[in-house]
Amino acid sequence: MHSFTTAREIITGVGSIRCLGEKAAVFGRNILLVTGRRAMRRSGTLDEVLTLLDEAGVEVATYEEVEHDPDVETVDAARIFCKEMKCDVVIGMGGGSAMDAAKAIAGLAREPKPTTAYYNGAEVTQPGLPLIEVPTTAGTGAEVTKNAVLSRRAAGTKKSIRAESMMPTVALVDPSLTASCPPRVTAAAGMDALVQAIEAFTSLNAMPLTDGLAFDAAARLIQWLEVAYDDGKNIQAREQCAYASLMAGMALANARLGAVHGMAHPLGARYGLEHGVVCALLMPHVMRINREHVGDKYDRLSQVAGEDIIEFVAGLVKRFGLRSALKKVAIPKEDFPAIIAESLASGSLKANAKKFTEADVQAVLDGLLS
Repeated sequence: MHSFTTAREIITGVGSIRCLGEKAAVFGRNILLVTGRRAMRRSGTLDEVLTLLDEAGVEVATYEEVEHDPDVETVDAARIFCKEMKCDVVIGMGGGSAMDAAKAIAGLAREPKPTTAYYNGAEVTQPGLPLIEVPTTAGTGAEVTKNAVLSRRAAGTKKSIRAESMMPTVALVDPSLTASCPPRVTAAAGMDALVQAIEAFTSLNAMPLTDGLAFDAAARLIQWLEVAYDDGKNIQAREQCAYASLMAGMALANARLGAVHGMAHPLGARYGLEHGVVCALLMPHVMRINREHVGDKYDRLSQVAGEDIIEFVAGLVKRFGLRSALKKVAIPKEDFPAIIAESLASGSLKANAKKFTEADVQAVLDGLLS
């Protein structure tokens, strides 16, 4: 038996951001707008959105303190702010970090315990606040998933809180909001989406519904990601990548992911590696191990790419210059046992097409650093 869930409403299309105020007003009059520290204000998107909400007659409290890989303490501060401002609707706007923070804030709004308790496994039992997610990158698909990836920097860990109350009420995907992304962000986000599409496509939990979404998402990125990277103002490329990210998110929310994401979280938490970049770097090594366990699925993707899909992914990593991230960090081999243990415990890794062993994780790490 399979089940499939997604956001209650999904709105897409260039210019669709103009309906944000109208949509928000349906759910309440006091809005908490959650976003990152710089990008949305610098691009002018924040001012545009605040104007739209003002025109809809709602009150807005803005929380702009979300960092990359948001910490549980950041979420705690925002939850307190949300309660003090008597907010009854949450809008998350930005990349995956802002949207994940918004999911945790909305999903835990009526819960009594600190965020760390739920990070450590406490059950989320209370209904959350209505949540509207507005992605401004084409990467994570967080606008249609019911988990929030958070960090505890004090402990050097990164993992998900998962709850039904975190599924967004509305996903509003306007491709024009991604046009301000610089090439590096476009590449990292797009590679995250491509990895998610391929991992969901080959997951042990894959089903016809998720296969259709994941394959289509991968195909769009194979065709359009490099175009968006080369010309960020190409709105057709931006639209195709936005749809791909959305569909990959819908697929992974139901099929789960694989070994890349199982390993990416400990590596990201320990060494500060950007999530999309570390996923891209790991992907070819994991795919080579998975090749004999995915049936004809890599062959089908290879037909779309016009070459072996593993070599295509490796080629994108090279073309986008993503290996340069490894020059800024040291990953000592003495850390490998801890990374391996943390990876093998991941729920994502458990859905991988091949049952990964310590030796498999070791081989990926060796390949990553070779």
